[in-house]
Amino acid sequence: MELLITNIVYVLYRLLITAHIVKFFNKMMPYSFAVLIAAQVSFLYDGGIFAVLFEAQALPPIMELVQANIMYTLRVGMAWAFIYWLWHVRKLNYYLAVFIGAELTFAVDYLIFNDIF
Repeated sequence: MELLITNIVYVLYRLLITAHIVKFFNKMMPYSFAVLIAAQVSFLYDGGIFAVLFEAQALPPIMELVQANIMYTLRVGMAWAFIYWLWHVRKLNYYLAVFIGAELTFAVDYLIFNDIF
């Protein structure tokens, strides 16, 4: 049940916050830079969500956080490339594309944060 609630919160964050961050910054800069900004904001948010899920007692060493951030940023880049493909090439609704991308990446993020907490 706790994993289901975490998934719902995770996906809602993608739809309500990250999707709008990317859309807002994409008006002022290339899509890839907008995604990079969203990735850093999301890393902080997801770190908190998964820290609660895994009941973290202390912050992990800084190098583990840096490594997780790099892996996470690469994952976000690939996910948003997939979302872009769904949105522009397959002509899906933007928010439906974000929803599909969020569901597909939840498992990957779970594994990334599972290793550091």
